[in-house]
Amino acid sequence: MFFRLTLPLTVARVFGVNNDGSKPFLDHLEDLRKMLFKSIIALVVCMGLCLGFVKYILALLKHPLTVAAAAKNLPLDEMLVANTPMSPLNTIMQTALLGGLLLALPFMLFFVGQFILPALTAREKRLLIPAFSVGAALFLGGVAFCYFLILPQTLTYLMDLGNFTEQRALWALDEYLGFIVQLLIAFGVSFELPLVIVILAKLGIISKKFLAKYRRHAFLVIFIFTTCMMPTTDPWSLMAMAGPMYLLYEASIFCVGWIERKRAADDAANHWEDDYDGGAA
Repeated sequence: MFFRLTLPLTVARVFGVNNDGSKPFLDHLEDLRKMLFKSIIALVVCMGLCLGFVKYILALLKHPLTVAAAAKNLPLDEMLVANTPMSPLNTIMQTALLGGLLLALPFMLFFVGQFILPALTAREKRLLIPAFSVGAALFLGGVAFCYFLILPQTLTYLMDLGNFTEQRALWALDEYLGFIVQLLIAFGVSFELPLVIVILAKLGIISKKFLAKYRRHAFLVIFIFTTCMMPTTDPWSLMAMAGPMYLLYEASIFCVGWIERKRAADDAANHWEDDYDGGAA
């Protein structure tokens, strides 16, 4: 009897409309398929556009090495080589993929937002656009910090290691691109730490007291995360990422404290209004 009653209801929820008017499971899968398809189309189109500007994108990606080579009086043209027959093609495709991904990222985020928006509450919808905006700004800030400050110093440090071991710097261009892209993404992701902490605080999962209590544990976790994310294990690069991440952690403690004080003030004001309305009644 139980299966006779529950099976038709389960099938109806999967293939038809639920009792509460929400979409069934298969409709959500169809929406997910459409979102992935549109994201892939946006990426392919943007990659195609970037193929026409590969030389300019390569010039931007070579700039940190140009700065490092100029500091060591080394000719840049003699440092980057093609060590396999497929290296030039790999370089072109890798550059187009990177440029296309960056160009398509706003469209992909828009499609993801379209997919998850119906499942959010009104309060969560109000937080979605600020969260995306702040997240994008933090990511770009991390990329810019790495591009202008960290990469030239890291490359100079690696050249010094080569001189110490009496090795001439001859780097494959596709491997160089992979190295700096990993570094840029690692810094961009690491700079998202304040946003993650603030969102957790908004949801009431963590507090300022909790963050302050586990400062030392946070530093250890940050160092392990840095070691896993970085494509190199040289001390300069590790500390160049771990240091700013810990400073962002401390800044997050301040932001969470401000959120808690604002929440307490709002709760006190609402409680006062409830008491006033109750007394008037």
